[in-house]
Amino acid sequence: MGMYGYYVAMDDKLVQQIAAGEIELANLKLDDYPGLDIDRTWEAIHYLLCGDIADGEPPLGYVVPITSDKGIEFGSFGAFFLRAKQVAEALQAMSELDEEQLRLRYDFPTMIKEEVYPLEPGMVSNEDGDAFFDFMLQHFNEIRRFYSQTAADSKGLIFYIF
Repeated sequence: MGMYGYYVAMDDKLVQQIAAGEIELANLKLDDYPGLDIDRTWEAIHYLLCGDIADGEPPLGYVVPITSDKGIEFGSFGAFFLRAKQVAEALQAMSELDEEQLRLRYDFPTMIKEEVYPLEPGMVSNEDGDAFFDFMLQHFNEIRRFYSQTAADSKGLIFYIF
């Protein structure tokens, strides 16, 4: 079974209350909020944008917010939050990247060597690089659309892995 990344957009004040521990994320019915499943691309997209598997520098580090300072207790892997301002900052940074620029950042052999999820040495080869880039690009574009709508609504978001 894989580990999938999922975003949930919600009122910025609610995100603030969750981050402060005033409301337990586990007590909310997350299906009631707009969401986006990015499949197993979460760590690979973060790595593509930030050059590391976690704690990337903002604002690109906010795209897949796997940051220790934004962590919340939730499920097996925890969750991460972004306030509305951070969503807008990430959207601006994503808007400045096109496919060509993303391809220039893409180093598939290094991603395999670094064991960036979901890539496992011996399970993929360099020949899989173009297909994997396309897979990531599809989800990156979906993230950009999701952030665009979330920012337009002045909402924050929660990101978690399940």
